[in-house]
Amino acid sequence: MKSTHRILLIFLSLLLAATCAGLFLTSNWGSRTVAVSKRRKPLAQSPVDMQQMQTAMALAPLAASPEEQDRARDALRAADHEVDFEFAAALYRASSQTVPSTPEIQGIQLRILNAVKSVSDINADIERINKQMSAATEDRKTALSQQLELANARLELNQDELDDAKGDLERAGGDPQSRVQRLIDEHKASAQDKNGELDLSTVGNQAGSTIPTSNSFLPRARSWIALRSLAGRLAQAEQDAASKSAEFSSRHDELEKQLEQAQAEQRKKLPETQAGTQPGKQRGGPPGGNSAGATGRAPDQTAAAISTYRSLSALQRRMSSMDSRIRNQQDLAAAYGQWGTFSAVREREVVHSLFVSLAWMLAIGLSVLIADRFLVRLFDRIQPDRKNLLTLRAVSQIVTRAVGAILILLIVFGMPTQMATILALAGAGLTVALKDFIVGFFGWFVLMGKNGIRHGDWVEINGVSGEVVEIGLFHTVLLETGNWNGSGHPTGRRVTFVNSYAIEGHYFNFSTSGQWLWDEMEIMLPSDRDPYPVAAEMQKIVAKETETNAQQAEQEWERMGNARGIRPFSAGPAISVRPSGLGFEILLRYVTRANERHQQRSKLYFEIVELLRRKNIPQPAAPPPSDTPSAATA
Repeated sequence: MKSTHRILLIFLSLLLAATCAGLFLTSNWGSRTVAVSKRRKPLAQSPVDMQQMQTAMALAPLAASPEEQDRARDALRAADHEVDFEFAAALYRASSQTVPSTPEIQGIQLRILNAVKSVSDINADIERINKQMSAATEDRKTALSQQLELANARLELNQDELDDAKGDLERAGGDPQSRVQRLIDEHKASAQDKNGELDLSTVGNQAGSTIPTSNSFLPRARSWIALRSLAGRLAQAEQDAASKSAEFSSRHDELEKQLEQAQAEQRKKLPETQAGTQPGKQRGGPPGGNSAGATGRAPDQTAAAISTYRSLSALQRRMSSMDSRIRNQQDLAAAYGQWGTFSAVREREVVHSLFVSLAWMLAIGLSVLIADRFLVRLFDRIQPDRKNLLTLRAVSQIVTRAVGAILILLIVFGMPTQMATILALAGAGLTVALKDFIVGFFGWFVLMGKNGIRHGDWVEINGVSGEVVEIGLFHTVLLETGNWNGSGHPTGRRVTFVNSYAIEGHYFNFSTSGQWLWDEMEIMLPSDRDPYPVAAEMQKIVAKETETNAQQAEQEWERMGNARGIRPFSAGPAISVRPSGLGFEILLRYVTRANERHQQRSKLYFEIVELLRRKNIPQPAAPPPSDTPSAATA
């Protein structure tokens, strides 16, 4: 390998490796791998689980029938209620969450306090200036308006600083409630309409992907695939809702156990509290006796009891919330389940239509096979002398198969919407690309006509003579037999012609009617003999030998001429004498049958040789006879 080729090979290999690396990096798996490897710290997880709402919003546009759309609206409402529950739980967790006391958070809180104090002071100044302006003179109002404008500018600046400090506090993790509230506002803005209600306008606006656009096979198959995907997503959503319901039920049971345990502890503490306060009442002493000890214990015990009852109340509210969420998840699972049932009905109908299309395609294919076999058996019964009709079998088979293929394609793809344009473009393209085949195909019809050719005919096509052994839709095959003035024996070569010669060219057929042709003979005489008496005797010999053939040829040509309005032809022999370098040349021309040409010529040669021998006329050396025949067909 040359060094240049080696360098080029290495360069192309490096380029291919770089391209493969680029394909990997730009693929989904590669981008995920790179993203995971480059990520230093995980992204902050949202405090609110929006998955069920996102699932409902993604599935709602695919609902097609009115029943499915009703279930989709129910699922959206249940998912929206679940989001509300999630927001409420997130706010509760945020309110009870301990805010970390870091130097950054403390500094931000100090900024917030200063900003709030500044805003409060400026608001007080604005209120004072407004009061002064109401009682000030015209001259004084100008100065007060300038002070008011300055105070408003300061207020706007301090308000911006306050908002920025609150944003910094939220990002630092010092105000989890603000983050949850921001998520609430974003959800309302995206999921509600102008009237503040849940936006249900997206239900069913993409249902066309699950509805067949036509009765053909491909749209039905695409709809079936979409329905299968929808069924899987609905089943997954139903399973998620059931899992959420089971999870909330487990939490509810845990909260119930905690509540029972807390109530039991509270019942144990209650007698102790009553026992601690009872002795003071029994002694009936003055209020100042043991009242100080009782008074010292009562507020602490009362505060503990209040805290306990508040904890019990909070547990009870959480249990009630869990009950609501369990019912909501059950409603959501029921909506998805019913939606899946309606979707399964549509899927079964689409599958049924697919089987109908498959049945039609199989029936058409079976019909084509049966028809093809029937045509084969039908044409096998044709007699040997009518074998030219076997070409019709090929045409019938091609037409049958083409019709079957077209019908199957129409079932698969459906009827084209712009049939005229498609046919025009397809016809133009096929005409240009298959011009020779199209002309050859129509040439086959010409050859099958009255003036065409048949199996076994002797023809001449584009200068090649031979016997017709095959006539196809596009090709004609000859068994070459040389020229007509030669021996006429087969050469063993098969010559194939495109049938376009029947339209764009010409051909000679020596096998129509009586298969007549004109044959010629050349006789040489020495210069010292009178050629005319010899020529007259030769003409008598030829006329006698060809009399029968000449009469039959004239009758056939006369019938053909009268049918076409053409004058009758003469089939009598013709003779001409012309000088040559070696003496005189006598040219004899006569009519004979194509298949009798050689026998006829042999007889005439014998008679003429006998004539020349009787006349003692020697034969000079003569050039070989011309190979160009003069033939007339009928």
